[in-house]
Amino acid sequence: MKILSMFVIMKIQPLFRALTSILFLMSSLHLMAQPIKKLTKENSYKWMFGIGWNAMDDDGNAGAFYSPENWHYNAYPSRIFADRYIYNGWSCELSTAFNQYNPNKLVNGQLGKTGIFLATDANLKYSFYKLLKSGTIDPYVSAGFGLSMRTKDDSLVKPTTPTLNVLVGCNFWFSKTFGLQIQSGGKLGLTSPFMGKSNYMQHSIGLVVRFETLASQRSDFSKKHHHINKGRTKIKIPKEKKEKEG
Repeated sequence: MKILSMFVIMKIQPLFRALTSILFLMSSLHLMAQPIKKLTKENSYKWMFGIGWNAMDDDGNAGAFYSPENWHYNAYPSRIFADRYIYNGWSCELSTAFNQYNPNKLVNGQLGKTGIFLATDANLKYSFYKLLKSGTIDPYVSAGFGLSMRTKDDSLVKPTTPTLNVLVGCNFWFSKTFGLQIQSGGKLGLTSPFMGKSNYMQHSIGLVVRFETLASQRSDFSKKHHHINKGRTKIKIPKEKKEKEG
């Protein structure tokens, strides 16, 4: 299993790095081209996609919830996700995050550890957007399950570990489409012993883009079409002219 995990991660690493870099560049260029429109109506997106950076705290200290000095992270974008809106504030998210261990930072209380880390998660989210009705601030809570794969040499942790995820986050919307997401949470390893060395904290920040439902788009089109028809003036042709033309 360890050899298989290492093979999968090593094959995915260059593809993941290239994909996230391209997506981040495209998102940034598209964001700069968009006019700024404040979001004032009820959240009505159908899909949400995001790309950004993630940092993991795998120092093995269960009592330290915030230890930036031990965060492992990459300079390039290292997390992507897709979110599908369900109903009344609920949505489902699939995400993938990639990291490389820094030998100068703690891993389960030890220095000098190197290797690659990959996490894939499926979480159910609830947004408080409708309750706040601010149009800009969109806090949420999230919980679900994931699978973490490590290539570091650590006998205390299995190379492949299922996890129970509990997270909190917030989207800050700049317009109807684009925003900034900040998220933080813990992942509990579902392997024996529970609450052991396979647990870790994960934090992320990145750009998010959401797409409105087709119904909402049709509604906007209908309004524009209505205004166009309303502005038209009918030209009356004299009766005599009509008879001559006939």
